[in-house]
Amino acid sequence: MTKMSQHERRAQRLRQNGLKATGPRLSILEVLEEDSGHPTADALHERLRDEHPSLSLSTVYKTLEVFLRTGLCRRVAGDGVRLRVDGALLDHDHAVCRGCGRIFDVDRGLFPRAAAPTALPGGMAVTAVRLEYEVVCPDCERRGVHQK
Repeated sequence: MTKMSQHERRAQRLRQNGLKATGPRLSILEVLEEDSGHPTADALHERLRDEHPSLSLSTVYKTLEVFLRTGLCRRVAGDGVRLRVDGALLDHDHAVCRGCGRIFDVDRGLFPRAAAPTALPGGMAVTAVRLEYEVVCPDCERRGVHQK
């Protein structure tokens, strides 16, 4: 696809979710689609600052919250301190390195999993299940780091 068609596809995704296709939203969506590193809001702001000098960190956070509510991205637990997001919407799980905190995508097809329940006690309907593996990545293993 050409750059223009990618741009238009992103604009269409925003409009389909009831959002205006503003420059900052398109840029944030582009980074989320292309960055498999599960960026924080701070990292997104830093990456987009040159392209959008007037873009505030607050706007990035607000945009991510809107994207989370509309399903354009999903929250990743990570270290639990900072908001981290994932732009890959296909079902997958995560492996979080206990040494460096990097988050890796894990294809759900690699490991068989029992069927998820449809409801939990208290009448809570299960809408999705996410599995998170705690790991030590090869880089941390080589450095002898085993956990934070």
